[in-house]
Amino acid sequence: MNSALYSGWVQHRRFAPRVHNFRYRMGLLYLDLSEQEQVLALSPLAGRGRFAPFAFRETDYLPQLTGTGMRLIDAVRQRVSEALRRTPLGHICLLTQPRSWGLAFNPASFFYCYEADGSLAAILCEVSNTPFRERYHYVLPADGDGHQHVAVAKAFHVSPFLPRDLEYRMSFSPAGERLGIHMADWQGDEKIFDATLTLQRTELTRASLHRYLIEFPWMTGKTVAGIYWQALRLLLKRIPLFTHRAAEGDFRVARIASKDVPHEKL
Repeated sequence: MNSALYSGWVQHRRFAPRVHNFRYRMGLLYLDLSEQEQVLALSPLAGRGRFAPFAFRETDYLPQLTGTGMRLIDAVRQRVSEALRRTPLGHICLLTQPRSWGLAFNPASFFYCYEADGSLAAILCEVSNTPFRERYHYVLPADGDGHQHVAVAKAFHVSPFLPRDLEYRMSFSPAGERLGIHMADWQGDEKIFDATLTLQRTELTRASLHRYLIEFPWMTGKTVAGIYWQALRLLLKRIPLFTHRAAEGDFRVARIASKDVPHEKL
């Protein structure tokens, strides 16, 4: 089975205008979209029901397309094709927080899109914001099968505590026994903020799924609560607020970062 569970740490660091850091344990599902039925059949606690403790619904992702009845795998391929003018025909694997007890929310989900020969074609990053529940996509072209380093101008309002005139610099390790993702917000030559995921893979079985539910009983709820708790802390630190602005288009294509652009080693 290509699908797996990942667990580890997420860390956020703010460098300006005031320092603010936090670090949380978290667990994520790495789902081969062709293996949905196999994964959901592992346990009676998994399924597509509204209040299942571990659930997956395709309409929680790319809703403009899946909401019309399009399969998620086809929606991902269409979005990547629109952006890169080529269609990845291999496995599509999604790194995400599964729906939990009726709640679905992901600040960011990552679709690893493979060619038919197994090589990585692209990563589609779907970003959501709160409380607006809007979606936006950054399409990240792949440069071989090793670590990926890309840069893209910010085009979507995520946090009211960060301005629009930023550049994202993202780094991804291969999705193997370990998985790392690093995203930094740069304003000119100054790094304002960064976020890092450091994860360890676990084989997906009935037993490991149950252990996941014990360790992360309501992961999505914890994520939402954490967002608002950290927002309150930022307000108390008098971090400036920025007005919500409409997204620029439906997606933006990243560029492969040149070697002279600083990036995190994962």
